[in-house]
Amino acid sequence: MCASFDSLQAAAPVAAAPGAPVAMNDRDLAWIDRAGFRLQYALGGSGATTAVLIHELGGSIESWDAVAGDLARSMRIVRYDQRGHGGSDTVRTPYALADHVDDLQELLEQLAVAQPCWLIAAAAGAAIAVEFAARHPARVAGIVMCAPALDIDPPRRRDLRDRADAVTHDGMTAIADPTLARSWPPMLRCDIEVFEGYRRRFLANDPVGYALASHALSDIDLWAQLPLLQCPCLFLAGEHDLQRPPARVAAQAALVARAVFDVVPAGHLMAVQRPAEVAAKIAAFIAGSQP
Repeated sequence: MCASFDSLQAAAPVAAAPGAPVAMNDRDLAWIDRAGFRLQYALGGSGATTAVLIHELGGSIESWDAVAGDLARSMRIVRYDQRGHGGSDTVRTPYALADHVDDLQELLEQLAVAQPCWLIAAAAGAAIAVEFAARHPARVAGIVMCAPALDIDPPRRRDLRDRADAVTHDGMTAIADPTLARSWPPMLRCDIEVFEGYRRRFLANDPVGYALASHALSDIDLWAQLPLLQCPCLFLAGEHDLQRPPARVAAQAALVARAVFDVVPAGHLMAVQRPAEVAAKIAAFIAGSQP
């Protein structure tokens, strides 16, 4: 029998002072068993609303550190490392977007999160959120998509597959700087310590795991799913996003009946680049969408 979310959360530390980022240490982390491997997760915050934070390709729980610290003041927060990422077990078998959705479902089942929850997703994590909502609409209160990567056009598909080949043969250093040049343009690197911290985490990815994750996302196309979404959705675009520019995100938001579109002065990795603005927009949208 699954333990309740509340009982699990009672054993985990909540956010520290209001507005403070959530510091990661061994006490914050736990794992669920999932079909032969483990997924790492962290719990925090308190309140009637539960939000699940879904990181980007090559990201981790820590991608949400600063945002989670603010959101945990008013809601319960679940963060997890996708298969092959962060502290979750490495993988060596190909998988697809549907497997990411199954992982999220299993996480919620094992944590006994019964009420509809909010899915807050970054970049390719938004594809997981949209597909999960399509399969389990009753379990989703709403979705926030930060620089959503919901489709892959042919040039981007070739790029993902080329990067997968490069990391498989030459490791993460082969792609780190070209990748970050597009997701974190130099003009946004005012806080070099934050940038270098993200770069170190990116380089620490398991190369084979990153390659498999890239292949899993290389064929996604969720445009047809968007008009089917019935929950409130916030689409956040990065003003300086070279991968998912505002016009493209706005076109996707226009297909969703209960969507709001907004722009953040950031690049593709807005939760790390502008966490205070992102957290404020998320909190305001969720509060305004409550019945």
